[in-house]
Amino acid sequence: MQINYNTERLILKILHPNEADKVLSFYENNKEHFEPWEPERDPNFYTLPYQRLSLSIEYNLMLQSKLLRYWIFLCDNPQTIIGSVNFYNIIRGSYYTCQLGYKFDQGHLNRGYALESITAGMRILFSDHKIHRIEANIMPQNIRSIHLIEKLGFSYEGLSKSSIHINHKWEDHARYAYINTEFEE
Repeated sequence: MQINYNTERLILKILHPNEADKVLSFYENNKEHFEPWEPERDPNFYTLPYQRLSLSIEYNLMLQSKLLRYWIFLCDNPQTIIGSVNFYNIIRGSYYTCQLGYKFDQGHLNRGYALESITAGMRILFSDHKIHRIEANIMPQNIRSIHLIEKLGFSYEGLSKSSIHINHKWEDHARYAYINTEFEE
């Protein structure tokens, strides 16, 4: 498992639980920005112990090859998280599939950081985890995210009606997928 990965402008990094303060700051600084798109948070989500435990659980899932999450930093500011790229629900067997999640700091949008880091994450996922298919579910009104996923080469597959509970109601999600045409078992 590759802990750090550098692109031209970014550092993709798997974090240790002792770096939970960085994650907590990232979420606190973007609470209002993220909430319209995400499920309701646990009451303890915005606490250091919760984020420490979350990083510990994520690391164990990564050791089991069920998850791959990179926290994103600028090369010239390696102390402040600007985003996260997460490949989760990694399933092998007859599927070799996973789901993609990502979020970026509201002050670092429209600069190509999401495209750059997700592209790098996909390369790592394909080489290290041998994944055939990546799915992304996006609320239809999240135009910025749909534009990004299409730029990454994902194809629209349909609408999942009433599929994810967000802000106390069931929301439809557009389902997109990327097929790794160079997949080898």
